[in-house]
Amino acid sequence: MIDFNKFSIIFKREYLTRVTSKAYILTTLLAPLLFLSFFLIPIAVTLLSPDTERVVAIVDETGVIAPRMIEINPEQFIVYPELSLEEIRDMVTTGALNGYIIIDQDVLEGNRTPELIYGGTGGMGFVSDVRSAIRTSIRDEKLDRAEVTEEIRGIMAERISLSTRVLTETGEEEQDTSALFIVGIVLGMIMYTSMFVYGGIVMRGVIEEKTSRIVEVIISSVRPFELLMGKVMGVGALAVTQFTFWILAIAGISAASTPLLLYFFGSRVSEAAGSGDTQAAMATIESELPFTIPDIGMGLVFGFILFFILGYLMYSALFAAVGSALESETENQQLTMVVSLPIIIPIFFLSPVSTDPDSTLAFVLSMIPLFSPIIMPVRMAIMNVPLWEVALAVVLMTATFIALIWLSARIYRVGILMYGKSASLRELSRWVRYS
Repeated sequence: MIDFNKFSIIFKREYLTRVTSKAYILTTLLAPLLFLSFFLIPIAVTLLSPDTERVVAIVDETGVIAPRMIEINPEQFIVYPELSLEEIRDMVTTGALNGYIIIDQDVLEGNRTPELIYGGTGGMGFVSDVRSAIRTSIRDEKLDRAEVTEEIRGIMAERISLSTRVLTETGEEEQDTSALFIVGIVLGMIMYTSMFVYGGIVMRGVIEEKTSRIVEVIISSVRPFELLMGKVMGVGALAVTQFTFWILAIAGISAASTPLLLYFFGSRVSEAAGSGDTQAAMATIESELPFTIPDIGMGLVFGFILFFILGYLMYSALFAAVGSALESETENQQLTMVVSLPIIIPIFFLSPVSTDPDSTLAFVLSMIPLFSPIIMPVRMAIMNVPLWEVALAVVLMTATFIALIWLSARIYRVGILMYGKSASLRELSRWVRYS
């Protein structure tokens, strides 16, 4: 049985020592600001980028495409009927023009691809604008020649979009699948990084205590298993504290950023907000944003924290066992790779799981305890995972943690007092059998 008084001493030492460190405080405070920057920087870039219009000369041998392109964007396209092709090329070379394009009968009939000759500036946006204007102008000219009716033109111009709603027991709920896909990928990557970061903290703590011989003093009054559990739970509480602060801070920042968004997006949004129509204001903001704001429910937040805690407990036990068998972090990469592989492997499956979260592959991967911490939150972000699947994954992870903490404790009991060289996998198996 665990002596809870001794366990609590180790727990408090691990927690309080690290939670008051400058690195921890700085990381905890800066992470929400980094999150905010991911949203504000694209907004700022979109709103503050100067609208530089790049001028393209049209050499139109057909006489019918240039007027259409100029009508689409009179500030971007221009015709110089009095200039020769060589003079136009010289203007592009000197920077007086950004580029030119030649339209002849072969281009109009589809026998030749039009070419844009330009100075190399402007990027993909510039090329895309020119391509779109040419495509639209040639298509409209062909439709005119075919004497197509306005009704058919309207049908051809239609762009059918698809909105998605999920049918739940409480009714229909609108859901943006593409935004949730991104949320799932982000959650998977956060979980992947967290397993390494917090598991690494446990491993480094064990190695530091072992190399400094402090553990010899501690072990004289505390059993190895109590020491192991105290370290694992202490760093785990540290992680939960950090994640809780981040979630609350991000929620607060999101709420407080509404006035900032109102300021950025001007009068249309301000009028809606001034009239008391908050929904209309937020809808206007979302329509102006260069991305979609996903709706993240508390169920997903709770599920993420639950699977993080269970995943952390499993991997930290393994990292602690490995740390007790090493003399330094750089030694015996074989052992650290064995622990790291189950964290790395699920990353290769994030894309197929996100694309088809209710497939057999996704289900099986989410039920493998060492993969569940990364795969299951991704599925939960994209679809309504049946409660029995979540419960089964939790049970399997809990059972795996119990097995791993027992296994790790046997390795830890021997390895924490072993000095001189790092252990091999064969030696670890011997420790498990005889400890």
